[in-house]
Formats: sequence, structure tokens, C-alpha cells
Amino acid sequence: MGTRGLTAALCFTLLSAGGAVYCYTRADALQVQGQWLMERGTAQAEEYANRLDGKAADAQLKTFAERRGVLEKAHLWERGMMLGVLAAAMALVGAYVLFLLNRLDDQLLDALGDLRPTPPPSAAPSEPTGALVSSLQR
Repeated sequence: MGTRGLTAALCFTLLSAGGAVYCYTRADALQVQGQWLMERGTAQAEEYANRLDGKAADAQLKTFAERRGVLEKAHLWERGMMLGVLAAAMALVGAYVLFLLNRLDDQLLDALGDLRPTPPPSAAPSEPTGALVSSLQR
């Protein structure tokens, strides 16, 4: 799981961050278009105030409805941007956890390498030596 999991988490982080940036650019473009439609609607309102013509009022209502649709799309792109940022942050935390687990695993392998058990002696003496015999058996 070591490096492959870490690499996958980092790739997912970059992919999510790139998606968030793309969503931001789309939302920003739609916000600019919505601003332009608002200014257009304001100009149509001034025209209606000067002429008192029903066509200008209908055009203004149509422009405001179009602006509403554009801003709803922009809001959806902003939601996508927030989800991308959240996914990137979570993937980055996951990558850090995997990095720490990989380091811990390496440290445990190094520690076990120093403490490997020695093999038992192949030929054990059949008679106990005098130094190892308890005092009760003498």
C-alpha cells in the first residue's frame, strides 16, 4: 500500500484541485455575464421610465429571467468548486496519513531488523555443568 497509495492520493488531490479551478473559472464567467445582464436590465428600466412603453418593460422582464437562469448556473458551478476544494483537502490529509503510515512501517522494519532472534544452538550439552546446578542438588 505504501507508495502506490500515496501516489494515488496525491493524484486525486491534484485532480480535485484542477476541477475546483475549472469550476471557479466557469462560475466567474457566468457571474460576469449576469452582471452584464443586470446592467442591460437597468438600461431597459430607464428606457421604460422615459417612454412608458410596454415593450421595454417586457424586454426588461425577459432580461431579468435570463439573468436568473445564468446566476443559477453560476451557483451550480460554485457548488462544484466547493466540492472540489473539499475533496482536494480531504485527499491531501489522506495522503499525509499514508505518508506517516509508510514512515512508521519503515521505522518498524528497521527496529525489527536490529532485534532479530538468534537461532538456538545446534548441539546442547547432555550433562549440566556444575556452575548451573542449583545448590539443592549438590
